[in-house]
Amino acid sequence: MSDWFSTPHHRPGARARLFCLPYAGAGAAAFRGWSAAAGPDVEVLAAVLPGRESRIRDNAPFDLAELATEVAALADRPYAIYGHSMGGRIGFELVRELRRRGVRPPVRLYLGGCRPPGLADPLAGLSAVDDETLLARLSALGGMPAELLSEPELLDLVLPALRADFGWLDAYRHREEDPLPVPITAFAGSEDPAVPAEAMRHWAAHTAAGFGLRVEPGGHFFLHEARDRILGEIRADLAAATRGHLIPLGDTGWSVWRDAILRSTGFPADGLDLFAAPGCAEAADDLLAGRTDAALFDKAFAEALAEGAARASELAADPLFREAVTWQNRNALTALDGLVRGGPEERRNHERRARELLVAKYWQRYCAKNETIGFFGPVTWTEIDPAAPAATVAPGPRPLRRRRVSFEDWAVRAYAGTLAADPGFRRLMPVGLRPHLTLRGRELLRPAQPPLALSAAEAAVLAHCDGRRSAADVAALAAGAAGIRTEADALLLLDRLDERELLSFGHDLAQDPDAEVRLRDLLGRVAAADPAYDVSGALAGLDRLCAARDRVADAAGDPGALKAALDALDEEFTAVTGLPAARRAGQTYAGRGLVYEDTVRDVDVRFGGPLLTELAEPLALLLRAARWLTAALADAYGAALRELYEELRAEGGEVRLSDVWFLAQGLLFGSGPRPVDEVAREFARRWAALFGLDRPADGELRFTAAELAEAVAATFPADRPGWSSARLHSPDLQICADSAEAIERGDYLVVLGEMHAAWPTFDCAVFTRAHPDPGSLRDALAADLGPHRVRPLYPADWPRYTGRVSHSLDGPADRQLGWTSAPGADPDRLLPATSVLVTEEEGELIARAPDGRRWPLLEMFASLVSMHAVDGFKLTGAATHEHTPRISIDRLVVARETWRTTVGATGLTSARGERDCYLAVRAWRRALGLPERVFVKLSTEIKPTYVDLGSPLYASLLCAMLRRAGDESARLVITELLPGPGQAWLADAEGRRYFTELRLHATDPVPAWGTT
Repeated sequence: MSDWFSTPHHRPGARARLFCLPYAGAGAAAFRGWSAAAGPDVEVLAAVLPGRESRIRDNAPFDLAELATEVAALADRPYAIYGHSMGGRIGFELVRELRRRGVRPPVRLYLGGCRPPGLADPLAGLSAVDDETLLARLSALGGMPAELLSEPELLDLVLPALRADFGWLDAYRHREEDPLPVPITAFAGSEDPAVPAEAMRHWAAHTAAGFGLRVEPGGHFFLHEARDRILGEIRADLAAATRGHLIPLGDTGWSVWRDAILRSTGFPADGLDLFAAPGCAEAADDLLAGRTDAALFDKAFAEALAEGAARASELAADPLFREAVTWQNRNALTALDGLVRGGPEERRNHERRARELLVAKYWQRYCAKNETIGFFGPVTWTEIDPAAPAATVAPGPRPLRRRRVSFEDWAVRAYAGTLAADPGFRRLMPVGLRPHLTLRGRELLRPAQPPLALSAAEAAVLAHCDGRRSAADVAALAAGAAGIRTEADALLLLDRLDERELLSFGHDLAQDPDAEVRLRDLLGRVAAADPAYDVSGALAGLDRLCAARDRVADAAGDPGALKAALDALDEEFTAVTGLPAARRAGQTYAGRGLVYEDTVRDVDVRFGGPLLTELAEPLALLLRAARWLTAALADAYGAALRELYEELRAEGGEVRLSDVWFLAQGLLFGSGPRPVDEVAREFARRWAALFGLDRPADGELRFTAAELAEAVAATFPADRPGWSSARLHSPDLQICADSAEAIERGDYLVVLGEMHAAWPTFDCAVFTRAHPDPGSLRDALAADLGPHRVRPLYPADWPRYTGRVSHSLDGPADRQLGWTSAPGADPDRLLPATSVLVTEEEGELIARAPDGRRWPLLEMFASLVSMHAVDGFKLTGAATHEHTPRISIDRLVVARETWRTTVGATGLTSARGERDCYLAVRAWRRALGLPERVFVKLSTEIKPTYVDLGSPLYASLLCAMLRRAGDESARLVITELLPGPGQAWLADAEGRRYFTELRLHATDPVPAWGTT
């Protein structure tokens, strides 16, 4: 490697390089830590200019042409240049010199705290001043450490390089040339007196390839504190340039990520045969058709009931089944124990039947549904490789490769809350404003309310509450100001402000799976802040909880030990916190317990080019439609938000995002008309017209992608997605094949399970924690969507949002939008909605942060509108008939055969007794022409349920579900089971086969307009 560069981590396999150019007087040490933080895909080369560090004996003036030669020799892969202050000017001229030589240009030029040519420079002429003046001027900028100024020997080493560098700057003369064909990103320090943000904006005139400005907290040398945010953006840009994470989706222009998720069931697919009773079904059909008498049916029915009872009793005693049920509902173990005690010969009273239905309900879930939960829903990451065969599968010797038991974040937060009740602990915790509040002078800005007037003392205290300082530090700073006599008075005032729900303390831990780690870190900071404060008791309590959690993990495979360990954990939690060991009683999918388990299946899977080629064209049609859906939603919600903005502006004064946000909730989640409703109807109507769903069809509707391509392009004409995250879609694909070898032979069918339009589903902790390199996923997401996204900071009671499914791929430059009280605010990334102004610029509504950063207003609502995009992607939602056939495009089934009715129309709620219920179900099945095995979805339920219409047990389960709905008008949707048990291709080492779901990330070739 050249003497011109220091490379702490040589990475010959890195996909990209980053050249770093220092500020005046500095060397490669100015970028200490950058190499390690940049990650394995970026090799960092920090410039060592002559006259410093390893080149201390070289003449200090440097030769730009020589530097250009060195960089050109290393430009064998995508690269970027970051220059700070003087280094920025060097970088700018370096890129111009490389252009003259015809050398490959950098991906992007990053300039930090560097005044553009042509602007007056307050540091001009420093090469001619005396040493004392030079050092004083640099000290005022924060660039001269106090320890350096006190060491004459060190100054003697530094001053020659400083003078040489300022001599180069003073001698610099800008020559006019065409703007660079390289995009420029400028970074400015919010408190930089030498090069403010407004000055940095002038760099836009020096590029023809795009300009962006980022404002970072700090002064002229902000690069040290902002390192991770700066590198996050650079990594994302380099990842986008190398596109190592993307695989072309055929010749469609779309791409899919190289990484993909394979979800699977934890119990074999043939478990669905356990309660099947084809002989009984045939006898019932014969009875209903008048081909046999009741006696023959009754005999077959009794035999089926007896066999089902035996199977239910066997399952109730099965260790794996009991372990799964123990994780989900320990109370249900009483029913299982009752089945085991009673045995299959037990009298069939109401209690016995209810217990069997309970077994059937859980069993269908474990065998039929690809839900990522526990050992009964493992996940694995797979690779898409265009050069590989269609499918390559290598199962490991065990069912699971990894198991992990984690605390629910609410449980750790609850324990932290008990610690915060101690005033001594509380005073040492960081304290900040609630995330949705903004201090403005003597008033506090609040969403949808008038500003809250503050006393001088309250304002003085709150001015120091930045979310980083401890309460004790805030009190020390506030004491003596605005009538606050002592630190004790300031602490009392903090308590009063907290009682008014204005403050958030550090124990309000984030909703993520690492809440325990965050609490340990908090305890460490408390101990460091005041060594006299004893945190051993707090650590001991946490250790007790963790030990109890670990005993739960150790009980894997033993249902009895698992129940005992979970019970013991509950008791320990209550003993340590004094709180109940569960929350949200009666709710489903809500993280109710203290801990959960996630697992990784022991298998290696790779999908290859032949499969991708088959799917490319039909998937591209759906993705084009998804793009249109997001563009239409953007138009609809953009228009609605403009109406709200105009209403607020008419009232006079500034329009704040918090007020727009408050009013917009009705448009997003209200019970009245919403913009999404009409867009979703139009989306479905257009597909109905394409598929001809306005007329009855009995057989399967088959199309080719080629015959639909022109019509789809005309029907869904959007040229780009509607907002930044709308560039990514997540299709779920279920492959129907009897083995992996069948996929490789091309003997398969693929079913679209769901299209998560505009939703990057990989950004979920339950998935990313299973990935071997989550950082690569974070960089890939930033490469596709940009590194400055705005994500809502969700409150602790947000529906179905827990640490387990929290967003896990946020980068250091992504912002948290505070719109209500919520845990986990990061002061470095927090953006209170009350601090953001909404303005109109060139006809577009813009959200402007206090640091000057701007986003299209819709970006503030992107996560919420994406939820509607997922719900709105319904291909057959406008079907006017009770039945729609299976619809296929090439080898992709885009819609399963479906029937629609109501609870009342089934006639099943009036059936009483197992015999009558079974016969009613068989008659209903024949009347509608249903297959034997289906999924049923009630409008009153969250999830669909598998039902075998030939099984007496599942027939009773269906009737019970319909009666429980309590509403004859409730809608019922029935879909065919596809794939079936014979089409489950994923096998373990013992040959048992499981249902699967392949989840992809598909990237639009065109980014959204006006993103961050």
